[in-house]
Amino acid sequence: MQDRSLAVVASLALAVVFSAAPAAAQPPAGKEKPQAAAPEPAAAPDASSTTTTRKDPNGHTGISPYTEQVLKGQASFVARDIPGAIAAFQEAIKLDASKMLGFYLLGEAMLESGNMAEAETAWTTALGKKGVDELHAKVLFCLADLRERQKNLQAAKEAWAAYSAFLTSNPKATGYPATSTERQKQIDRRVKDEKDYVAVKERIVQREAERQKEAEENAKKDKMNR
Repeated sequence: MQDRSLAVVASLALAVVFSAAPAAAQPPAGKEKPQAAAPEPAAAPDASSTTTTRKDPNGHTGISPYTEQVLKGQASFVARDIPGAIAAFQEAIKLDASKMLGFYLLGEAMLESGNMAEAETAWTTALGKKGVDELHAKVLFCLADLRERQKNLQAAKEAWAAYSAFLTSNPKATGYPATSTERQKQIDRRVKDEKDYVAVKERIVQREAERQKEAEENAKKDKMNR
């Protein structure tokens, strides 16, 4: 999960910066690098620089305060300063609570800190915010994975089904439908194994009780025959 989180945080944060940068800062036509060739997370632009990055409160001609906080949180996340990342993402949300990205990233940071409950809250809230289909799919994926971590198997199966359904109805949301199918199969197998184990355990308890009863009856007979 950690490697996937780092890659996702980096690609999304960089996408926000490039979309907010002035036209002069954009790569020349035909020179754009494919997403797979994006820089490593640590090489992300420094949102705190006032000399190389133009700023615009609305994010049209330069970087917005919201994007600054997103990048600040991303940098902290990569540096393993998880409390710093959480604080930055929370500040981004305060600046603009209508966007899905801040909640998604906050959930990733909360999960990394070991706080599953807060991660769940952040991701559940994210689903009601504005965001591209691909990001929406990532949030659904994270929630399904989280349900499994919480050992809530029925909810996990439903979450994986919701993820798969979203991918089907939103072709632009690239994702992993095969993962959804496989996880649901694994969950069904685990549920069956747990039911079988309960039945076996009950039979073991019953047999032990019968043996105990038989031993007590034999002891009484031995005592009477003496």
